[in-house]
Amino acid sequence: MTNLEKRTKWMALAALFVFAVMTVLTALQFHGANQMGANQPAFYAILLPMPFYLYAMGSVWWMLRRISLGNGFAPSVSAGLRRVGMALFAGGLVEVFGQNLFTILVAGRSLFEVDATAIAIGVVGVGLYSIAGLIDEAREAKTELDSFI
Repeated sequence: MTNLEKRTKWMALAALFVFAVMTVLTALQFHGANQMGANQPAFYAILLPMPFYLYAMGSVWWMLRRISLGNGFAPSVSAGLRRVGMALFAGGLVEVFGQNLFTILVAGRSLFEVDATAIAIGVVGVGLYSIAGLIDEAREAKTELDSFI
């Protein structure tokens, strides 16, 4: 087992722990929305981006797990970054626009301010997706250069 695989094994366990904690917290948040929002469905709006963020965290865990098992660095990272990037972008969009649209439709007015953090999360998601494309291009260029030798 290489040093990279040992390090990513511990990082994968940490990512799995955070993913599990966030899943439990999301379930508790859903339960709280059920308790408080029986007459006000707008309470559910806060839960809209959570599936995307949970998917991103799960993808990070899966990517680190694959690397720790020795399944290759570049292919695992590239595919994982694409999934994480798209999930963060979608979660950011839903948090900025979806929550407000949902509350406008359900409560007749917006209950949330535009969140700069969600915008930053969406931009980071687009950046990760773009970096994954660069990794794929670099891998293709390396393969092509290796064929000349």
